[in-house]
Amino acid sequence: MITPEKIEEWIKEAQERPASASMIIQHLANRLRYLAQRNEELHNENIALMSGERVEEYERRITHLEYQLDLLKRRLSGEITLPDAAGDPAPQPAMTSSILVYDHLGHILRIPVHREEMESGVMLTQIQTDFVGMREPPGMLALLSSEELLLVFNTGRVAAIPVEEIYAYPASELMTLDQAPTPDEPRGNERLACLVPIARLPLIDLMIQVSRKAYAKKIGSSMIESILANQYIGSGVNLPGDQTFNVILCGNADQLILVSRMGYLLRIQAQQISHSIEGAMRLGKSDHLVSGFLIHPQQLVLIATNAGKLIHRTEDSFEISTVVNTRGSPVVSSSRRDQGVRVVGAAAVSEEDWCSALHMDGKITLHSMTDLFASGTIPVENELLAFSHLPLPRTEEKSTGEG
Repeated sequence: MITPEKIEEWIKEAQERPASASMIIQHLANRLRYLAQRNEELHNENIALMSGERVEEYERRITHLEYQLDLLKRRLSGEITLPDAAGDPAPQPAMTSSILVYDHLGHILRIPVHREEMESGVMLTQIQTDFVGMREPPGMLALLSSEELLLVFNTGRVAAIPVEEIYAYPASELMTLDQAPTPDEPRGNERLACLVPIARLPLIDLMIQVSRKAYAKKIGSSMIESILANQYIGSGVNLPGDQTFNVILCGNADQLILVSRMGYLLRIQAQQISHSIEGAMRLGKSDHLVSGFLIHPQQLVLIATNAGKLIHRTEDSFEISTVVNTRGSPVVSSSRRDQGVRVVGAAAVSEEDWCSALHMDGKITLHSMTDLFASGTIPVENELLAFSHLPLPRTEEKSTGEG
């Protein structure tokens, strides 16, 4: 703040010591330049407010904050009871998980899984679709029914919907994938690339977008509002024929594991991924990614092959790669690879977890990790198509702090 008294002091200083006048003038010039710049900013701000542009921006921010709050409520459902706007306890959603089976045309089958009805090794349901010879096998994702789902298309377009808005097929009902609902139908030549659970969005630092050929880029959390508002994340590819494989939500200190169909695994820090699209893992021409997930201390890495054989390792079995675009560690021997063994899925698990498996004949089976660690296999009549960790809602005892 320049006061009249300060100005009088400077004038007196210049009169008594003319050599200091240039320094005083320079200081005043700098101050006037700052005030002129600030005045221009305030002028533009007033124009934006009068035209409604700033109001629209604030409204978008409020909408995004409300969306994040809703995500947090759903993320915490079953763990704590959050009040609604009136201060009353919000009703809790059905405590179920869901298994989603989807194809590139946007069809999504949702089969609810009730924890109290689960039995290890037993078929949950059977999809009445012939997957033999299918050019692209279906994808499978298991998640909590209270989750929010991001549909990511190969064009870079995205759409967010609550899982519970997707029609739930009872396990006893006959169903076919090509007749399942398309919550957001692909436009033109678009293809549905992947499904991503995003209830953790308000808690993350980064999103890692990974392509089938293991090219990756990281996206800061500051971009999430724009991505959701514009419904566009970018295609995330550099090579012809490549497409987005997954979007992984993570923190700055998190570590990722990427697993390829030919049986190679790479462990890498999230911070090592570039903001621009670069190769994260070097794959052969006939290879592509089948899994990408976060790994935490004390977790196990469980890898499933098309023959139903399981490979499990402790998380410290794989060193963190110090450089990107390396081939990674082989988890399937070359002799088994030559015999046609391929990886269909992998996950970070604990001994108390469960998983789901999709078989070539359309069967979906559920398995406890305790049984899988003991047997080392998922019994199959032909081949496995997909394998996924199955998150389970907290039990009533855990959610109330009892037991």
